[in-house]
Amino acid sequence: MRKNKLYKILIVNVVLAIIILNYSISYADKEYITIKLGVYDYEPYFYIKDGDVGGYYKELLDKIIHDVNNHEGGKKIKIKCIEGEVSSLIRDLEENKIDMMMGLQYTQERKDKFIYSKNYVGVELLSVYTNKNFRHKDIKSLDKKKVAFIKNEYGSEWLLGYLQSKDINPIVIWVDDYKKALQMLDDKSVVATLSPSNPNKLNKYNQIYKFSPGSVYITASKNSRWIIDEIDSILDNYTEKQKNELEKIRLKYFKNKVTKREILLYAISSILILFIAIKYIVPAININKLRKKIKDNLIKDRYTIYYQPIINPKNDKIVGFEALIRYINPEGKIVSPYFFINDIEKSNMTEELAIWVFKNILRDYEWFKLNTNLKDETFYISMNISFNEIKSKKFLKTIDSTIEEDKNFDNKNIIFEIVENIESENLKEIKKGMEFLQSKNIKIASDDFGVKYSNLDILSKLNFDMIKIDKYFIDEIKNNKFNHEIIIFLSKVCKLTNKSIVLEGVEFKEQVDIIKNIDYGNIFIQGYFYGKPEDKGNIELIKNIRN
Repeated sequence: MRKNKLYKILIVNVVLAIIILNYSISYADKEYITIKLGVYDYEPYFYIKDGDVGGYYKELLDKIIHDVNNHEGGKKIKIKCIEGEVSSLIRDLEENKIDMMMGLQYTQERKDKFIYSKNYVGVELLSVYTNKNFRHKDIKSLDKKKVAFIKNEYGSEWLLGYLQSKDINPIVIWVDDYKKALQMLDDKSVVATLSPSNPNKLNKYNQIYKFSPGSVYITASKNSRWIIDEIDSILDNYTEKQKNELEKIRLKYFKNKVTKREILLYAISSILILFIAIKYIVPAININKLRKKIKDNLIKDRYTIYYQPIINPKNDKIVGFEALIRYINPEGKIVSPYFFINDIEKSNMTEELAIWVFKNILRDYEWFKLNTNLKDETFYISMNISFNEIKSKKFLKTIDSTIEEDKNFDNKNIIFEIVENIESENLKEIKKGMEFLQSKNIKIASDDFGVKYSNLDILSKLNFDMIKIDKYFIDEIKNNKFNHEIIIFLSKVCKLTNKSIVLEGVEFKEQVDIIKNIDYGNIFIQGYFYGKPEDKGNIELIKNIRN
């Protein structure tokens, strides 16, 4: 009886002990915040074997978290490793499915997606590896060869950009992690891949190139900013002794200090990055700023259109206007295109400006009809476009839709002047664009005819409706017989082919008198003799001409 009683007491004590132990564990767990750390097979930074995780990043983080947990007033953190492929883990970090990752580079694309530690935790070295039987020993041999790159990894993106800058264009095979990339190298699905530099473990491959994509950091999801705050706070207050402990961890995995060759490699990488920034990134940023400025100017009505009249010298009547864009500066002064047109061309905004001009001249055409003595007259408005517009499907489509929206377009005469030199290799695309516009009742003029490639050969190959003769031929028309004869010859060609001809830059009465005597009814004049470019409301000719 006594023995049974002792057994009962023993059983009760064991049960109580288990309850107390479970309670203690449960209570202890409640004190700690579990953080999900994304880990992937990435030796020597991460080792994953039978569910156990080791490596430089793991040991470094364990040390830092240990110090966070022992810091008075700090939060208690427990790390839970989540194994996966690097590309999917980065996506999970962005979607707040995991809390942290180690060894991510800070990039413009990532800066708004993740939270980075203030202090970097290393400078990774990567190498390009090939099979031993791949006879080539340099990266130039990768051109048009299959190369495995890692999705979402900055090192892969950096290497690919570098290769392309050297005109080396591999066939890119994207994979999810380094382990898969090495497997593809083993089964010869690719001829090369990149991996963390590890001469001892990867000595069965040829190392043909070594590089560093830059510093790497401890990175947290947007919802886990507090983790980085805790880590930064600890690292900012590390003593020299604690810093030395971190250095010992680094030396455990990377015993050799940085060599002169590696320093040179870092320097070359930095110079290359700086070169790329100066040559490509900075100009791209400046162009984006220019585009934004021009778009703001359009929104704020900082551009306006001046019109220069085009006259039939036989009867001194207006036959048309050329629309010329002007800029209104913040002080309200009109600025010549000389000071702003280069910015428009440099920022690839000519198409947007051309559409804006086209829509405005359609509205102004009706204004001329309603508010001037041209009500019952036939006249045209011309505007300048470049080859980029002629060849742009988007531009042609926008022109088409704008015409469809204008119910009075059939009563308007519009001419597009091609303002660039016409080179023979562009003829096929230009001809196609011209034919489309002409089918929409828009006439085409060759501007500055007689300069460089704008010659008779082009005139025979492209069906222009109008030829505009450059001012160069007009300036000396009185004293230079050759110039005079050229204009007479071109007028005869235009007469035979039923094309109008406009002489630009006419400034003096002697020039007008000579032109009047040319035997062709469709020869017209544009120049300061009849009027300079002005706001439509200030053009005296449309106020004073009597029909």
